[in-house]
Amino acid sequence: MNDDELAGAWTTIEPTVDQRRRIDAHVFAWLEARDTTLAAEWLGLLRLRPFSAAGLVAVSAVTVATAPPLMWLALALW
Repeated sequence: MNDDELAGAWTTIEPTVDQRRRIDAHVFAWLEARDTTLAAEWLGLLRLRPFSAAGLVAVSAVTVATAPPLMWLALALW
């Protein structure tokens, strides 16, 4: 949606000044609520899905442990 379409939508709805303020407040509150840091998302993952988080940690550890030997092998065979 571009600015012209947004302006057209406003004129179609024709909100009053108070309604427009309320709509703007709701939109900005929704946008600010969606802004989360990466750390907050990871903490939410750990809090909401501990098994998934444990799985991610386990897979990461296995990857870190197996990547150097596999890379060495690939370079040796090249």
